[in-house]
Order: sequence, then structure tokens, then C-alpha cells
Amino acid sequence: MATFPIVAAYAPSGPHGWPVNPAHTVGGHVARVEGHDAGLMELAYSQIPDDDFRATLDGAFPGFSFFYLGGLLGHYRFKVRSHSVAADGRADLYVVVDADVVGGRDALDPATLRWVQIADGAVDNAGRSHPFYATGGLAPDGLVSFYATWSGVRTAQAYLAHDTGHRDRIGRDIVTVLGGLAYGSTPVGARSASSATIGASSA
Repeated sequence: MATFPIVAAYAPSGPHGWPVNPAHTVGGHVARVEGHDAGLMELAYSQIPDDDFRATLDGAFPGFSFFYLGGLLGHYRFKVRSHSVAADGRADLYVVVDADVVGGRDALDPATLRWVQIADGAVDNAGRSHPFYATGGLAPDGLVSFYATWSGVRTAQAYLAHDTGHRDRIGRDIVTVLGGLAYGSTPVGARSASSATIGASSA
């Protein structure tokens, strides 16, 4: 099997497992469509967030202590099922954490896996009291996944995170941030600021 941290495993449109609308992914990989001003950025794997990401997260959630591991554990991989733009201009990203790893000997408890995301300069947590992304983690369909949908220009970074259930000496909740990815859309004709290492997969 491929060992790239991000694996292209595109699938047709289908349920993404989260109780939000739209209920189905766009499916496959279409980077842009005629008649719309934005096209997809290339996905880029990141081992650790940049200083701006960390400062934004710390500033928004001082009651949490974020530990940055420096990448994914073991052979965790992100399988990209949908990274596409629909005919109406709606874009989406649907990623599943490698099912061959989740539940393995060295795997973390899937119920403790979440995602943290900063989109367009702000923590994207649906205004809740914790920093975790609403449609990322252990989904009702039993898969550990991440789903995002948007229209127009967007810049985002999303990282798989482990909600440890422990607190530090001053009472802050400890969250371990693992590897992640940068994604989004740029104006058509703009040069993407990132490039991805994506391996092909038939799974």
C-alpha cells in the first residue's frame, strides 16, 4: 500500500456520514468549472501548523493546552474521497482517516479523534465552547472523517487532533495536534501557494 500521508481515493458522490446539508459529497476530483471565479487549491500535507495558526488557536481558547506532535502517528493516512467543485460552484473536501489503521494495535481510540480548523483567519468551531470542528472526527457512520463544503474563495488549514481527556497543572484541557492539510479555493488564474504529495489508491 502507498505510504503517502495524503492518498487520492476519489469516489463518486455519496453520503459523507455527517448530519448536515448537503448530505452527499460532490464526488471525485474536479478542480474548477466554467462560469465560476474560484478553483481548488492543491491539497498540501502539513506536519505542524505555522505560527499564525498556533497563535490564533491559543488566543481563542486559553483554557486548552495544545501539544504539537509534528505529524501523523505511525501509518495514519488521509484518504481523499471527494475534493471537487460542482456545476453550481459549490466545492467540498471529504477525507477519511485510513480505515486500515484506525482500530489497529497502535491506534488511538477513534472516539477521541477530532479536528481543529482555522479558515480565513478564524477558528472554525461553529461558535462552540471547545475548539473542535463540527463535521470532523468519529462520524455517525463509524468512520473517522472530515467534511467541509464552501463556495467562492477560501483558505483553510485543518489538523487531526487527539482530545486526550486530561488536564495540565493549571487545569487546561490537553489536546494533541497531529498532521493536517491545507486546502481551499483561489481566484481562477491565481497561482496556488501550496503543492501536495498525493499517492494514488484504488481503495
